[in-house]
Amino acid sequence: MPSKKSATATLFCKVCHRPIEKNSIFNAVFAAKSICLRCFLALKPTYVHWKENGIHFTSVYRYEEAYQSLIYLYKGCGDYELRQAFLERLFPFLKIRYRHYVVVPAPSSSSKIDARGFDHLPAMFEGLGKEVRCLLQKTSDFKQSDQNKFGRKKVGNYISLLPGAKIRGEKVLLVDDVFTTGATVRACLKLLQRLHPAKIEVLVLARVAKDRKRRRRPSFL
Repeated sequence: MPSKKSATATLFCKVCHRPIEKNSIFNAVFAAKSICLRCFLALKPTYVHWKENGIHFTSVYRYEEAYQSLIYLYKGCGDYELRQAFLERLFPFLKIRYRHYVVVPAPSSSSKIDARGFDHLPAMFEGLGKEVRCLLQKTSDFKQSDQNKFGRKKVGNYISLLPGAKIRGEKVLLVDDVFTTGATVRACLKLLQRLHPAKIEVLVLARVAKDRKRRRRPSFL
């Protein structure tokens, strides 16, 4: 009969494959099964807050090498096992901060979802314990990275509300993985506001830094 100690499986980081340490106060509070503390800190969690037209925006990470590599493995290579590596250590904080919100993900094209085998944003937020409600759809595989500055602004022409979408009187958290020009998020906001929510906030995992004058706050870590 195996001992109690041997029956406890060692958890390994799904990014670097090292064992996830459990003997620190941080790990006791912000427990994780997907990513070690070292890889999490390499993502440089630094909250950035700003407002646009009265709507509060928050980004979590810096759009730098560690995040770019991780999001490529997850989205580009379809590594579903990485789905919670981005936010798992932040779930306790996010559950409190957005406790009364419905999570609405920015849409992906059906062709991308089919090729990947999963819808990446709902999967990233499934561990948050909040309702994830898909209300938006991308009607064309419009890739912003292939467009110039003016072409990216046309992304709103390829996003629409799903039939029967309802959020009247509810608090909504619009989420996306990368904020570059903000064209996608703004197009989504415009559509969601037609449904008369009580409040909308935006949470993006990473924001491409262009304006260094934005107000920054250190991570809560």
